Amino acid sequence: MKAHFLPVVLLFGALLVGSGQSSYAQTDADTKHQAVVAIYPLMLQAVQDRNLGNARTLCMQAIGYEPRDPTHRYNLACIESLAGNATAAFAALNQATALGYADARSLQTDADLAAVRPDARFAGIVQAATRNAGGAATAARPAAAPAGASTIRPVGARPAAAAAVKPPASPAAPKSAALGAATPPVPAKMMGNKPVGLFFMTRYWIATGSLEKRVWYFAPDGRVYWDPTGFSAAELAAHRGTKGTYQVSGNQMTIKWSDGTTTKGEVEAQARSFGWDMGLFSAVKPFTSANQLVGSYEGGESVSSGSGSIITSNTIRLNADGTFSRDGVASVKSVSSESTVSGGSQSKNAGRWQWQGYYLTLTDGTGKTTRGITFPFDDEKTKVFPDRLYFNGTMFKRQ
Repeated sequence: MKAHFLPVVLLFGALLVGSGQSSYAQTDADTKHQAVVAIYPLMLQAVQDRNLGNARTLCMQAIGYEPRDPTHRYNLACIESLAGNATAAFAALNQATALGYADARSLQTDADLAAVRPDARFAGIVQAATRNAGGAATAARPAAAPAGASTIRPVGARPAAAAAVKPPASPAAPKSAALGAATPPVPAKMMGNKPVGLFFMTRYWIATGSLEKRVWYFAPDGRVYWDPTGFSAAELAAHRGTKGTYQVSGNQMTIKWSDGTTTKGEVEAQARSFGWDMGLFSAVKPFTSANQLVGSYEGGESVSSGSGSIITSNTIRLNADGTFSRDGVASVKSVSSESTVSGGSQSKNAGRWQWQGYYLTLTDGTGKTTRGITFPFDDEKTKVFPDRLYFNGTMFKRQ
């Protein structure tokens, strides 16, 4: 198995899990990664205890949070191999290589995969990983592991490796070449019953007791995007999240999603907002000066389901001198038919911040830059502006 050690990464944003049109997922990659960091030690312990059912559940949670990380699929294959489920192990290995897994050496030497390595299908997995690494594919089979060698690994250990395996880096929002290069969205407005521009959506899910919070961008060309990271033609074309095309006829809006599904419902339009498909959509305006962002903000979520729960609490302080600090905690509880396990993690970070229009850019002490969409979300009945700040998938409340 491969490791996700406990790096000092950002716990920043509200974590909700899931994907697809009926999901309640938040998009904050750093927060999801922090949840994975909390899960991995629990998963290792479950493997060491030979509680493979619980290890499988934890690994599937990690996959749910980071579905495009091939390492999680690789580790699921290790668990299935240890459990004697060859078919499931090869399904996970095929998914891992399809997502770009490129470490052929770990495939050939990891003792957790000893049970499936003699299978004729294994050579094709090694070839795929080798191609991903840019090398010449080979069907050569490694020597068998020594008799009696333990298949229980510290997370991420490769049998002969002395150095710790470095986990995939925490995902970050794309870097902008320069603050001046940031493309804004078109101004948000209602054209009768048709929305155009950037809208903030909230929707309550009774099954989980969770409030979905998401940005929708209704582009002038009739396309719609969930949680875009930018608004230029190139950024929208490269959007890998949920997207589709929308049409409004009378008071009915129909969205045809890129996965082939369709959602249709009545638009309940107001001057700068509307209701649709159990969601409330509010038109977004940008901050007008950097001084409006200065302050301390706090966010967090509590989400539960039959398989466990996630609780996050996180803060960010944007100082007038251009510096920022942020910290947070996460706790994870996983429940299966075999056992209940729990764990948690903490993080701190600091650096400098810059604002332009709809974008907030954070650069930490290591030079890592995160750019995300930001805007105020205000209650006009209060004297404070703004009451809340949205950034990179999270709605923060001013303290």
